Amino acid sequence: RAGKVHNFMLGLNLNTNQLMSPVNETLFPAHVPEEEVDAVTDPDEFDRIYEPLDVKSKKIHIVDSGLTYNLPYPLLLRQQRGVDLIISFDFSARPSDSSPPFKELLLAEKWARMNKLPFPKIDPRVFDREGLKECYVFKPRKGERNCPTVIHFVLVNINFRKFKAPGVARETEKEKDLADFDIFDDSESPFSTFNFQYTNEAFIRLHDLMEFNTLNNLEVIKEAIKDCIVARKENPSLPFSLSNIPKRKFAKKDSPPNPFSRHGDKDHQ
Repeated sequence: RAGKVHNFMLGLNLNTNQLMSPVNETLFPAHVPEEEVDAVTDPDEFDRIYEPLDVKSKKIHIVDSGLTYNLPYPLLLRQQRGVDLIISFDFSARPSDSSPPFKELLLAEKWARMNKLPFPKIDPRVFDREGLKECYVFKPRKGERNCPTVIHFVLVNINFRKFKAPGVARETEKEKDLADFDIFDDSESPFSTFNFQYTNEAFIRLHDLMEFNTLNNLEVIKEAIKDCIVARKENPSLPFSLSNIPKRKFAKKDSPPNPFSRHGDKDHQ
């Protein structure tokens, strides 16, 4: 089911030029090996997301775009933005706390490849090599231009169980009890997608958990920012500029004759 709301786009005209940009075609398509394109290209994948919004109906049904995939990367990958670093927080449900946390990120990569947009290679085998972590960093290939670095934070309770702040161990039983919880393995499912009412304790747990995970990886974020600055210095120009937008020519309508002029000519000075 989906909620029915008043159509906020009623009567407007939609520009159906380029899906991701005001230019007619992708100016700087990502260099993707043919085998990778073939591996991700599916004519039916993401097909429905390109349907234009109905601008004639008074009311429309709105659904969560996370039904396609639960990360808003299309908004960030527009060429005009020239994004160097994406820090994403994935709160999507997983079968268990120990499950690989890359399902939505792999869909984002797939969408980028299909649209020939730069995106770092997401290697799910990093889970086998490094195990479950609070965050993962995916960088562009060497020499790859205009491709963002992705720092992917996942919903996981690892170091938070023992530390109330980075480097500060928990001491009291109250502090330990607050942090001793599972997210997806809890039989009562307090953090389920379909749970619309959170207790104060559940809210505080999730809030403090993600704050800790972020602060605990602050150096990872700083190092990624430094690398992006170096890369931008080597390639200072953005991949897109306003001069790339083709000029539109609008036909001028004939002006109506001036009733006060003689014989329809221009006004006398």
